[in-house]
Amino acid sequence: MSWYVADAIDRSVERTKKCLLEPFDFWKWMKLAIMVLFIGGSGFNGGGGSDYSVDESDMPSVPVIPADVTDIFRQIDGWVSANLVEIAFVLIISFVFLVLLLAYISSVMEFVFVESLVKNDIRFREYFRRYLGKGFGLFLLRLLIGLIVLAFIAAVILLFIYSAGDPASAEPDIQAANVFLLMLMLLALLVLAIAGGAISSLVGLSIPVAMYTNNSIFRAFSMILKKFRQDAGQILLYLIGRIVLRIAAALVVGILVLVIIAIAVLIVLVIDGLIYLAITTLLPGSILLWIVLAPLIFVQLILFILAIAFVSMPVEVFLRYHLLTFLQAWYPEITIPVFDGLNGAGPADAQALVQDATL
Repeated sequence: MSWYVADAIDRSVERTKKCLLEPFDFWKWMKLAIMVLFIGGSGFNGGGGSDYSVDESDMPSVPVIPADVTDIFRQIDGWVSANLVEIAFVLIISFVFLVLLLAYISSVMEFVFVESLVKNDIRFREYFRRYLGKGFGLFLLRLLIGLIVLAFIAAVILLFIYSAGDPASAEPDIQAANVFLLMLMLLALLVLAIAGGAISSLVGLSIPVAMYTNNSIFRAFSMILKKFRQDAGQILLYLIGRIVLRIAAALVVGILVLVIIAIAVLIVLVIDGLIYLAITTLLPGSILLWIVLAPLIFVQLILFILAIAFVSMPVEVFLRYHLLTFLQAWYPEITIPVFDGLNGAGPADAQALVQDATL
């Protein structure tokens, strides 16, 4: 029996090399890194205490705040205090809306990413407009699955709280029962986490199916489940293999991220440190320090995030090509027009490659 999850690795490596290195294009890497990024977002005190006294004439004059400005500050403070609940409600709603908006953009980017890799051609605006509808369907599917998983988690935790005895009790039977219930709760949460990861992988397989069969993501997900029931062995091996690949990828990316962090800390210490020393020496206590450093630190943070996405992007490209290659072999009824024109990593396809190489 051929294991498609293992057979797909070599083909995926070749497709990754062709996409990223033949030829190498920096801006192509950066665009893919941005897709990966979307898919994946102190005060200064110049005073000090001392025991000596100084002449008040030697002290710098303190600027006097006009009375009208003081009244404005008092009015603002009073309005905030009077409307604190409303402000908190607006902030919470805004935060939830922002999270949902980013989740929707991430869902659309899933389709844009797959299309870019399949065609080996990146067209942000064209692909994004094309998959707004399917991206919204994916957003709804993931939201529904997430709510169901959270409901099960909450049910398990509430069941444990309801069933557990008094934690302050010194009776051995109650303590032993609580430990047993705690172990059951942790086991149930582990099972839920594994089930959630498996469902997420099946949703990932549904994305290209929805794209290249012109079906909704819900219909594509049902097609994957139906195929899963027909050939559960391959998909179970796929889920296990993807865990292994993810762990290996996390180790590689983790090492690269540590290197980036070390370089970033060194650069920040040198550049920001020199600016800090220069401003505090020339203008001690000046607000100019934070006027200069705040935007600089913000830009450095953005560049740091982009650098992490940049180094992790090749791994994500390989994993997505692995998904596509496996899907071609496991679900041959679905035609995925990958740019190299090759099918999945099944035995028949491997034999065709050998014949092509001989010719």
